[in-house]
Amino acid sequence: MQLDPNNGYSRRKLNLPVVANELQDTFYSNGIKRNVVHVRLNSTGLLLQKRTVPAGNFSKNHQVKISDIIGGRCVRLQRSARFNSTTGCVCTPNAEENDTSQAEDAYLYVFAYILKKNLRNCIRRERTIITLRFRSFDSHEDNLREAEIWYKTLKMHRNNYLMQDNPVSFANFPIRRLLILLNPKSGTGNAKELFREQVVPVLNEAEVLYDMYITKDSKYAFEFIQSRDLSAWSGIAAVGGDGLFHEILNGLLKRSDWKKVVENVSIGIVPCGSGNGLARSIAYCFNEPFDPKPILGAALTIVNGFSATMDLVEIKMGREILYSFLSVGWGLISDIDIESERLRPLGYQRFTIWTLHRLLNLRTYRGRISYIPKTENNSDSGPLSKVATISSSSLQNKWSCNLHTSTLTKNYESNDHISVADFEDLISIETLPDQSFRSQCGSWLSTNSRKSAYYSVAESVYHSIPDISEYNDGNSEKVIYGKENLHKTCMDKKTTTNPLHCSEKWVVEDGEFVMIHAAYQTHLGRDCHFAPHSSLNDGTIHLVIIHGGISRSQLFTFLMNMSSGTHLPTENTDYIKFVRVEAFNLDPHENNGILTVDGERVKNGPLQARIIPGAINVMIPKNTN
Repeated sequence: MQLDPNNGYSRRKLNLPVVANELQDTFYSNGIKRNVVHVRLNSTGLLLQKRTVPAGNFSKNHQVKISDIIGGRCVRLQRSARFNSTTGCVCTPNAEENDTSQAEDAYLYVFAYILKKNLRNCIRRERTIITLRFRSFDSHEDNLREAEIWYKTLKMHRNNYLMQDNPVSFANFPIRRLLILLNPKSGTGNAKELFREQVVPVLNEAEVLYDMYITKDSKYAFEFIQSRDLSAWSGIAAVGGDGLFHEILNGLLKRSDWKKVVENVSIGIVPCGSGNGLARSIAYCFNEPFDPKPILGAALTIVNGFSATMDLVEIKMGREILYSFLSVGWGLISDIDIESERLRPLGYQRFTIWTLHRLLNLRTYRGRISYIPKTENNSDSGPLSKVATISSSSLQNKWSCNLHTSTLTKNYESNDHISVADFEDLISIETLPDQSFRSQCGSWLSTNSRKSAYYSVAESVYHSIPDISEYNDGNSEKVIYGKENLHKTCMDKKTTTNPLHCSEKWVVEDGEFVMIHAAYQTHLGRDCHFAPHSSLNDGTIHLVIIHGGISRSQLFTFLMNMSSGTHLPTENTDYIKFVRVEAFNLDPHENNGILTVDGERVKNGPLQARIIPGAINVMIPKNTN
């Protein structure tokens, strides 16, 4: 809505629809230069056009994409407002006590997380608040009503964006509500603090309702998901490590109504563990920056709620079945993962320290591995993601700082746009009441502001279990078993005993092994790029076999190159073999060595494993690159 100087702002009437497809108005920045900014809001986001005074022409543009905006807040100005350090809530910027005109103003805060490139040429997301100050009318009610129209239009465009290719989270749930399960002992034991400081602000800014439960012991999440009525939630988020996600997954598949829940509920993860292999894999597959703020990217993922199908691996151990989403390991990597638990307070560094220790004290194990190779004809036959899959060029990047810098930079840099830093003087802007300038209220909300405007969502319920003294430290063996119904639907009904052994395609290797590790995600941990050619739903198990007799120097090189994904040989050697498989059987002789599933220790013994393509829905970033 443009200003009509002939009528004067005191006599203008607000006559706009409650929600419009596009809104536009002229604002003035709070900077010293008093630049004019034309703001346009539509389905693509916010377009800020800066006009220098007195030249009068628009010289710079800045587009804030709707995909980067997570929400907004429409508030009224209170002259006596102060920051509350106890609650962490600020509803308005501070105002000058002698500025009586400010009582008539209204504010719209737009929260966005924009891709920025730092000095190391790494892309990451930075929190940005665009403050629009509405003061075109002499009545606060009129100013607030106009701000609310902008807020409702913004919310409409964001909801339309979220519903694109996103049927799981929104088709049956007009109002999204998340179930959050948090493991307070994940990683270094500060998951609750990380959730409160880095996730809650994003949930509140996006106005996502949630119920949060803190786990009490190692089977709490499994039993919770297995027994509770989940109809009230459109998504489940695990705040912890891969072990917590494993519990949630197997608890879900043991339900009698597992099929209905799997079709209507997506699962997400916020990485607060030591390894965080799944969260790292999801970020890698969909070009989302992970380091140095992995929790921020995951929080944005769960509030948006986009989903894609993910493969599972069905594991049969005797008469019992469990389901895996990350890996099955036996030997060196499993030894490092489990034995380094004693160094858990060191965080991710525990893996590096114990790797060196295990190299100096190298072990080999006798056993048998048999597998069905995946043929070229069906190597890409798995179900397609609901968004674009990984491009071939992205697989060649070796840098762990940001695996897709070139891809992101291509979309981030444009001759038609400028960086947020160039727009710092107009992040807080206001409408013009008349042709004269009034004194302004300087806003502390800016691109580089370290303060955070957290607004509580009244409907959101925070459930906590105060007694966590019974928590199991995870050193004991545990096996969590899923529902056999899924097993039956995926097995060949024509066979009566063991369908896997009926195939003529089996390749069998017997002898001494340093390790056997099967992975179906790109990363086993934050810096362990184990299966670089994998994707969430390629219908493939990536099997790595290292035979005994390999030298320590060769093994050291292999382990060091796992951080960049260059560890796999171009051709199989005498000691290292990499093969894509559909199924495998592992039989440790004399039940020796440590056997892990998704990084969790299980009872040692023979197991059978086969891929289940596209079994569940997981939350992913929206791939807009």
